[in-house]
Amino acid sequence: MTEITDRLDNRALQKVDAIQVENLWMLDYARQLNQHREVDIRYAPPGVDTRQFTPSTQPRLAGRRDILCVGRLDDPRKNVGLLLEAFARLPEALRATSRLLLAGSAGPTPDFWLWAQALGLRDSVEFVASPGLEELVRLYQRAAVFALPSDDEGLGIVILEAMACGVPVVATRCGGPEGIITDATDGFLVPRGDAVALAARLQALLDSHTLNEALGRRARATIEARYAEEVAGEAFLEVWDRLLNRTDRR
Repeated sequence: MTEITDRLDNRALQKVDAIQVENLWMLDYARQLNQHREVDIRYAPPGVDTRQFTPSTQPRLAGRRDILCVGRLDDPRKNVGLLLEAFARLPEALRATSRLLLAGSAGPTPDFWLWAQALGLRDSVEFVASPGLEELVRLYQRAAVFALPSDDEGLGIVILEAMACGVPVVATRCGGPEGIITDATDGFLVPRGDAVALAARLQALLDSHTLNEALGRRARATIEARYAEEVAGEAFLEVWDRLLNRTDRR
């Protein structure tokens, strides 16, 4: 069935007048399918409400520091176990002042919690079930770091939300994040499945207030420049206006 739907998808992509994609590998794929045809292909991810998702006026790094991860955490593609492994690799003194804070519509599987117990970290991990919008914004604003350990992400809207709140992000190179984050400028990118690299980047951001705040400021600037709703929306409106005008001329 998948092979049939893939063929249908490809056929559709080779007949349309415009294609908008949400990550860079989809951009390359669409271009390869249409390399002998003139078609408007653009990287145009959705935007984020920068008035709702905004940095806190309170210090984020005071007291216990939260490493936040938001998503459908029972989905194996989210690989929340990788984040637990990375957390376990942090120096003991740093773990003592930090917490792994998870939130989403579905929590980790029982195996995850058994592993956390075996590692002696059960009391350092908390899950917030289905937070409302206001609570979700507060979770972002209080976080010291946002971590996305996924194996596969089409975009990663939670990255946009965290960055809009001025929180530095550490994400795996799993599709969507590479199009959003400029490594070591407004966040960090690490290889998929690499707990050592993930732990090293988390430690750097927890250890250095200067680095943490600098990347957080640049993260917010990236969102304002490229992913705010009013900015992202222009790409969609421009393409639709052009297509409608061409239809009118026909």
